[in-house]
Amino acid sequence: MVRLTHLLLASLLALASSVLADNIKLQQVDRKISLNSQFVRITETVKVKNVGNQVVSEVILCESLGGDAVLSSYKVVETSSKNVLTVSSATVAGAPAEAACHSVNLAKPLPAGETVGLTVTAVLAKAQIPYPAELGQHETQLMLYNGNVYVLSPYSVSSQTTEVILPTSTVKSYTDEKPVSKSDNKIKYGKYDLIKPFTEKRLSVHFENNKPFKHILTYVKEIEVSHWGNIYVEEKYEIKNAGAKHTGSFSRLKYAHMNLKANSFRDLKAILPRSAHSLYYVDLIGNISTSNVRKAPTSTVMDLELRYPLLGGWKVDFTIGYSVPLKGFLTSAKSGQRRLTMDLSSPLEDVFIEDMVVRVVLPEGATNIKANLPYDMEKSFDIKYTYLDTTGRPVLVLHKQNVAAPEHAAKFSVDYDFNTVHILREPLLLVGVFFALFVAVIAYNRMEFTITRDDKWEAARSKEVLATYMEQIQALLEDEATILLGLARATNQVREASEVDTAQREKTTVEKRLKDLEEKVKPLLAAVESRSVRVGSQVRDVLDKARLLQSRYFKQLSDRIDLVKKGVALNEISRKLAPAQDALNAAKRELEGTIMTVFGAY
Repeated sequence: MVRLTHLLLASLLALASSVLADNIKLQQVDRKISLNSQFVRITETVKVKNVGNQVVSEVILCESLGGDAVLSSYKVVETSSKNVLTVSSATVAGAPAEAACHSVNLAKPLPAGETVGLTVTAVLAKAQIPYPAELGQHETQLMLYNGNVYVLSPYSVSSQTTEVILPTSTVKSYTDEKPVSKSDNKIKYGKYDLIKPFTEKRLSVHFENNKPFKHILTYVKEIEVSHWGNIYVEEKYEIKNAGAKHTGSFSRLKYAHMNLKANSFRDLKAILPRSAHSLYYVDLIGNISTSNVRKAPTSTVMDLELRYPLLGGWKVDFTIGYSVPLKGFLTSAKSGQRRLTMDLSSPLEDVFIEDMVVRVVLPEGATNIKANLPYDMEKSFDIKYTYLDTTGRPVLVLHKQNVAAPEHAAKFSVDYDFNTVHILREPLLLVGVFFALFVAVIAYNRMEFTITRDDKWEAARSKEVLATYMEQIQALLEDEATILLGLARATNQVREASEVDTAQREKTTVEKRLKDLEEKVKPLLAAVESRSVRVGSQVRDVLDKARLLQSRYFKQLSDRIDLVKKGVALNEISRKLAPAQDALNAAKRELEGTIMTVFGAY
C-alpha cells in the first residue's frame, strides 16, 4: 500500500512537470560562465514565453552542479523592471542528480502568448578542481571545470549560446561540441537550436588559473553593543588555500626574489567602516605587526599580511577586531525601540566562507529581539556573561554556510526594546557592592568575637589601651625635644647685646609651649597610672628627667646672656660654658636611653 502511494505521488509529480513544461518555452538563452577567480560566476539572459492557454505565475530554472560544487548565491532579476524576484528551492521530476532547481515567482502573472525577460546570476564555489592536485613552488596551477554545455532546463529551448571566460589564454583542453570557437581567453559554444528539456553534454575546460583560492573554513563575527558609547567587533578566521596542494620543499629566497609564488597568497585586505578605531590583528602567538591601516573617503582599509605565505593546502587562523561609535550604527525611537545596523558578512575581499556565524551581543535588559536579514540564515539565541552582569546579555546567533564575497556583502539590522533605566544597572551594582563592603568593614570593627572575657583577655585588652597612652606620651616627648632643639639654636645665636631681647622672647615662647605639653601629659600620665602603677612610676621618672633637661637648657641660655651683656669675647664664652654644655649633652643622652627603655616595649 505504501509503495502504491509513492508510485502515485511520483506519477502526479511527473504529470505536473509535463504540464508545466508544455506551457513554457525558453525562446532564447545566452549564458556567460566566468572562471576569472576561485568562483564560477554564471550569468544567463533568459527569454521566457508562455506557449500554453493559461496564465503562468512561476518559472522553474536550474543549474548544473558537478562534483563537490555548491551553489553559493542565486539571484533572478526581471530584465525590464529590474525587480529582484522571489526564489525558492524546488524538486523537479526527471531532473539530473546534479541539478539544483529553483521556483521563481514572477513579478506579475504571464498571460498566454506573452514573453518576459529574466537575468539569472549564479555563483558556484568548489566548482574548479585542481588538476593536477599537487604542484611545486615553481609550477603553474591548472584547474578543471566540469559543467553542462547546454542550459539545464525542464523546458525546451529554442536557441542558446554559452560563452566561457577564462583568466588567461592558456587552455590545455576543452569540450569540442560543434559549433565552438576559441578566441584569446574566451570559448564560445553555439548557437544551438531546439534543445530538449534536461539535455546534457559535459562541458570540460582544463585551463591555467593562478588566482588564490581563499577558503575561510570557519568565520565567527561577534558584535557587542554597549550603550555607553561603543560597538565592539571581533572577527575570528580559519583560512585555507584551497588550490592545488603544495608538494616538495619551500624556498623563501625564491619566493621573495624570484617571484616563484605559484598559487600562494600572503596579503589580505579588509574594508572596515570609516569610523573604525582601536584596531588589532592577533593570532595564538600574539600581536601581528605586519599590517597597515589607512583611511579612505568612505571606509577604513586594513591591509593584512600573514605571518607566512599560504601555499596550496596550508591554513592559518587569526583574529581582527575594532570599535565603532554608536552614532551611525544605532538609532532609537521615543518608544524605547533601538535598531542596530551593521555589515553582515566578512570585510575581506574575494573569499569563500564555508561556515559563517554572526553573534550579536546586546545589553542586559534588551527584549523583543528581531533580525532583518538580506538573505536566509539560521537564527537562534544564547546568553553571554561578562563583567558586572547579573542575568546575562542576550545574544542573537546567525548561521549560514557557503557564503561568497562580494555577493553576500550586505547590511543587516537588529531591532530590540531597551529601557534607558537599564543603563544604570552596572553603575548601581558597582556602587552597591562597594557600599556593602564598607558597611561590612564598619560592622566588623564594631563587633566583638570573643566568646568569654577571662583574665588573659583583660590583660591583653589593658595592654592594648596602655600602649595607646604610651604612644601618645612618647609623641609629646618628641615634640618637647624638637622645642628644646629650637631653644638651643636660639642660645647659640646670641653673640651681641642687641640679640638679647630676641633670645628673651624666644625663651618666653618656649616656656609657654612646654607648659602646654605638660598639661597634655597630665591626663595621659593619670591614665597610665590607673592601668599600671609600675609603668606610671617609670613614666614619672622620664618626665622628671625631661624637666631637669629643660632647666639645663634655660640655664645655658641665661648664662650666655649674662656673659654677652658683660662684653666677654665669644671664644671665652664658649670656654666658660663648655662644662655646662657637656653636662647638658650627658643629661640628654640619659633621657633618650630612658625613653627607649620605658617606651620601647610599646
